[in-house]
Amino acid sequence: MVLLRCSKSLAGMLLSEGCSVVLVDINEKALKKTVEELSKKGACKSYLCDISDRQAVYDLAGKVKNDLGAVSILINNAGIVKAGELMDLADDVVQKIIDINLTAMFWTCKAFLPDMIGRNEGHVVNFASAGGILALPNLSAYCASKFGVIGFTDAVRQEMKKHKLNIGFTSVCPNTVGTGMFEGADMVVGTKLLKPEEVTKRVLKAIKKNKAMVAVPTIPVKFLTPLTKLLLPIHAMDWLNGLLGMWTANDMTTGRTNA
Repeated sequence: MVLLRCSKSLAGMLLSEGCSVVLVDINEKALKKTVEELSKKGACKSYLCDISDRQAVYDLAGKVKNDLGAVSILINNAGIVKAGELMDLADDVVQKIIDINLTAMFWTCKAFLPDMIGRNEGHVVNFASAGGILALPNLSAYCASKFGVIGFTDAVRQEMKKHKLNIGFTSVCPNTVGTGMFEGADMVVGTKLLKPEEVTKRVLKAIKKNKAMVAVPTIPVKFLTPLTKLLLPIHAMDWLNGLLGMWTANDMTTGRTNA
């Protein structure tokens, strides 16, 4: 059984693979509509939960296990963004971004990993971002949360290996995906807006092959960006980011959230 913090594209693919899927979201209307659509493909159930609420997540784990049994694959893909320079971001907005994008993964992993550990099998997918590899102006809280996701995932993945447990961990780092999350943003030179299916197909493959990282597109995100950061002096890297349009890409970003 797979538990997702609601991703329609990925859920549909997993259902087509024969998985039973549990969708979790805080938006009851959107959740109900998604389940109605996806139920035509296979066994699909939904639960309302504010994943930034630690106790609510722990309660959710108990309900899911009681209703449907243990979860084999956990996919943490909830995320919000609010573009703006640091001094313009309200304190509660910063806190909410960190709570939902990063801290909630601690609660979901602590809630669902015990059953995976007990069975010595399972997989966890944590959605980060290309913004977790290279930070951009106007996205300080978002990038901080995504850098944290990569660090968190790498650390826990190694803990599982250290104890010789057959539990895989995958970090997902895509460029901007056309979900409306970055509505209003300008595309950086040499990039394009990704379709959700371009990312989810690779995630499905990563689960099957137990890949530690999914970067989309692979060469720019996984190789060129880290290598450039390593080789160039900081001032040169900043100049290059400005030249490619990274400094202004999110000046007009409005997104689809009221965060």
